[in-house]
Amino acid sequence: MLQNYYLALLHKIWITHKKLHTIFENNSDYKQFYEDISTSSLSTYWFTEKQIQFILDEKVKHNISDIKNTLESRDAYIISIKDKNYPEYLKQIPNVPYLLYIRWKLDNSPKFAVVWSRNITSYWNKAITDIVWDISKYFTIVSWWAAWCDSKAHEIAIKNKNKTISIIWTGIDIDYPAYNKKLFENIIETWWTIISIFPLWEIWNPYNFPIRNEIVAGLSVWVLVIEAKIKSWTLITANLALDLWKDLFAIPWDYNKISSEWCNMIIKKWMAKLTTCSQDVLIEYNIDLDKSIQKINIIFEDELEEQIYNYLITESLTIDQLITKLWITSTSISLKLSMLEIKNIIKKSNWWKYELI
Repeated sequence: MLQNYYLALLHKIWITHKKLHTIFENNSDYKQFYEDISTSSLSTYWFTEKQIQFILDEKVKHNISDIKNTLESRDAYIISIKDKNYPEYLKQIPNVPYLLYIRWKLDNSPKFAVVWSRNITSYWNKAITDIVWDISKYFTIVSWWAAWCDSKAHEIAIKNKNKTISIIWTGIDIDYPAYNKKLFENIIETWWTIISIFPLWEIWNPYNFPIRNEIVAGLSVWVLVIEAKIKSWTLITANLALDLWKDLFAIPWDYNKISSEWCNMIIKKWMAKLTTCSQDVLIEYNIDLDKSIQKINIIFEDELEEQIYNYLITESLTIDQLITKLWITSTSISLKLSMLEIKNIIKKSNWWKYELI
């Protein structure tokens, strides 16, 4: 834990994610590196004179106690790319973050990004309500921490008592925008997740938007675009999803509406699936919407049983595959699989794979 505090301190004095990858490729002694910082040590890693002076000046301003107190006051923690629970999908994006600041927990459940522009209309409001309400039963909803649309996606997941992850564009210790503070608290109170890749105490700025959008795309397995203009930051997320060969869904609307231009265009080019209801999404993963009623009535003995169920929603898995995804012992999962079979919730299919009944 102390090493991670020093990692956050290095990040705070403006040693970037890219530099952290280079410096700590073969070691993780963040404390020692911090204590040994000097002009000569930084020059080894090709920092410019201007950068070196800035880092040395920043080092005087901050200390490990401030970092520790700030993280603890927010119940936040750090994972680095070297940790086993670092999201595998994030490693596929061009600018892989070296560390993540997290409030609450980050699990291995399948994640579905929901993104759109800020100017909400009654049409888009209904679309997001109807579609997200259903897909949040099966996927963790990922979106960015913004006004109107994105907050709406989080709110729907929370009301449905399902998982949601908010990717913010400030430090993990900052509530922005201020009027979303209550929603911020609701996400934590309901045990879901807030993630930042920005240093502590960093306020928002427009340069952080595209970086945050890359994290949304990278963390998610699939992406739904509710609306987007031809020129919109939303398209950073959508285009990266396409580059990474992720499934992209888009909602069409009036061809005269500027906010519909990109969605209509991408559907016309067969690069996204036309989506008018939740079943258009769920059918791609062999999920019958009618089974959502069954899931609501299932009583799980614990969180592990529900995690197993959620993984089997999208694909059949062997016991070894489930062990890898859940990071548990074979004894523990064997017992849970047996109990779920007894309850007639899952069954063993061909090739020793488990699937939902």
